[in-house]
Amino acid sequence: MRIFPENVSTYGKEVDNLFWLITVFVGIAFVSSLFILLYPLIKNNSRKNPKAKYITGEKRKHFKWVLIALGLLLGSDFIILYQEHGAWTEIEAAPAKADVHVGIIARQWNWIFVYPGPDGVLNTADDVTVDEMNSSLHVPVNKNIVFELRSQDVIHSFFLANARFKQDVLPGRTLVRWFNITKEGKYDISCTQICGVLHSKMRNFVLAESADAYKHFTDSLYSAHAGKMAFK
Repeated sequence: MRIFPENVSTYGKEVDNLFWLITVFVGIAFVSSLFILLYPLIKNNSRKNPKAKYITGEKRKHFKWVLIALGLLLGSDFIILYQEHGAWTEIEAAPAKADVHVGIIARQWNWIFVYPGPDGVLNTADDVTVDEMNSSLHVPVNKNIVFELRSQDVIHSFFLANARFKQDVLPGRTLVRWFNITKEGKYDISCTQICGVLHSKMRNFVLAESADAYKHFTDSLYSAHAGKMAFK
């Protein structure tokens, strides 16, 4: 049985491993806390101990358990921080080689995709913008897709579950992130930050396709864009 959506990104396995590591530590803490809470209630019931005893917890034999719990908590936190450092460094640092560079702009209530024009450089005059509800961001598989995230209005959150990527998008700030999808397919993009009355309808897709299919798409996109500019 699959618990998560299928992982199709190069760093998705590391994110899944972090999830399970945190789950194990939190699960142990949860069970231990329940035991510490319920065991004294069962052991020291009114029948066995009719007279209640008040304990301040200041004695060494009592206080040591506070220190033990604190030490275990700090130890588990340091282990998690150590394990996650490499994953977050990889995710948040753009790769040395960017095979495709695109722009992703959030607005109420749609994701806008900006492709570099024939010059291959983003944020130039020949960029092509796709601003349509339920549209797809076309990307080639097994390539490093570097993208610039921006918001036109309020805080949004770009969530691509199959790539194990989630990033808040802040007005007035551009964030550079990346992913590399290893399997062809159509994958949901959703907004996980409540951004207005149509928040639940803010849904687009990533369409991962072969290099030939991606080139055919971009060629068609450039031709259509050139036709519109000529018509104007």
